[in-house]
Amino acid sequence: MIDDGDLDWEDIRAFLATARNGSLTAAAQGLRLSPPTLGRRLKRLEDALGGPLFDRLPNRLELTALGRSVLDAAATMGDAAAAFARHADRHAERSAASAQPVRVTATTSVSAFLILHLPDLLAETGADLTILSTRNALNLAQREADIALRMDRVPAEGDLVTRRLGCFGFTLYAARGLRHDWTGRWDGAPVVGLPETRRRPSQSGWVEDTVQERGGRIVARLSELPMRLDAARRGVGMTLLPCVIGGAEPALVRVVDPPDALREDVHLLVHRDRRDAPAVAAVIDSLLRLFRRYAGALAGS
Repeated sequence: MIDDGDLDWEDIRAFLATARNGSLTAAAQGLRLSPPTLGRRLKRLEDALGGPLFDRLPNRLELTALGRSVLDAAATMGDAAAAFARHADRHAERSAASAQPVRVTATTSVSAFLILHLPDLLAETGADLTILSTRNALNLAQREADIALRMDRVPAEGDLVTRRLGCFGFTLYAARGLRHDWTGRWDGAPVVGLPETRRRPSQSGWVEDTVQERGGRIVARLSELPMRLDAARRGVGMTLLPCVIGGAEPALVRVVDPPDALREDVHLLVHRDRRDAPAVAAVIDSLLRLFRRYAGALAGS
């Protein structure tokens, strides 16, 4: 029989995050722990429960029978702890002289746009900001972030309030002087592509198909936006960028108009318990104004 004194909430929280993410690395990032620390917490919980909670498979973790049997109870504990923390946060924000930083999670593309206008956001809101740039869908109910800016698909988990902010356009940009005429065939012009994929539609797939149709040549593949932007600035080759980022670079020119197939809606998500917190509400209002102000540049008009 397990004594509840043998169980540590932080170990259960580590188990929940790992089960939701399916990966130690992603769970550790969400919890702001190192993977070894997360691994030790899981091992401690497994020792207390008397068996493994996950099967370690190539590139992923899968719950064992024991893990599945305790997941619902752990999730109930997690929801209750998160609700308690959100209520405590609201009280603390009303009584404290200064609030905690507002944590905004977004994709790399959206984060890059926010950073371009970070001085305005800080001045308008008066709040300290933490921007978490990640593809992982951080859980707002579990307080992994206060505000999420997500592309296209709006998740259904939790008691969330959503707002559409605007539309992101993407297209190819190249350094001035790399080539003077981008109409017609490209005659082997260099391209910095994205990681290969067979998925269609997708950004990488669109680049692959366009390069093949126009006669370009992929000379490198880079997964992250900052690396592709730097490569384009250096004249390595044309590459796919958000219009609002590529269009703001004086050293770059647009190669083709942004295709409708790559336009993505951006949605703001916030937990209902957090939306009226003064600092969070100020950041939401500022984000709404920012996206309205740059709607044309974001879409690539």
